[in-house]
Amino acid sequence: MIHLLVGMAMGLSVLSAAVFWVNFQWAHDRQILKRTHAQQETRALMDTLVHDIRRANFYSLAASSNSAQDPVCPSPFCGAVEDFFVSPQQILFSLDRNENGLKENNECSGFRLQANQIQTKTSCQPVVWSSLTQPKQLEILALELRLMCNLSLQNPEATLLIEIRSQTPSEKTPLTWRRGVRLRNAGAGARNAADHCSHTAP
Repeated sequence: MIHLLVGMAMGLSVLSAAVFWVNFQWAHDRQILKRTHAQQETRALMDTLVHDIRRANFYSLAASSNSAQDPVCPSPFCGAVEDFFVSPQQILFSLDRNENGLKENNECSGFRLQANQIQTKTSCQPVVWSSLTQPKQLEILALELRLMCNLSLQNPEATLLIEIRSQTPSEKTPLTWRRGVRLRNAGAGARNAADHCSHTAP
């Protein structure tokens, strides 16, 4: 009888340890899955920002009609605040999406941090901001933007440094992502952007 009780106690101990290990492993795997999901969401978000910002101030050369009037700003997509503006948590820019040389209402764009969300600007007037992220799925803790400029007349160029810190609501472990975006249309935009540069390269 005593041997039976001892055997049962040992069996229960082994079973308890096995259940604990299974629960621990399940929780660990779930944590990894959530972290991977957060990484994928943030990577996709960063790719979206980079893709759009890279085209800031783009316009169709063939359709440009006012270059003679204003050689410094040879298109409707430079010169105004809505065409290019950078602050630490917001960027505004315009781009000629349909390449007709005319700035239409859906060609004012931008991104900003608002209430733990990244929002995108989708309209010139009235200004409309739409959410790209949802705090229930991904919390954006910080968005930091810094414009680096080389304003030499021979080779004007600008690079926007982007940093995003994010986390999932259930996984309070922040992730930090950094990317640099060379603005392809800096020839038209760099002079415009000089006032917004946090650093000017020699």
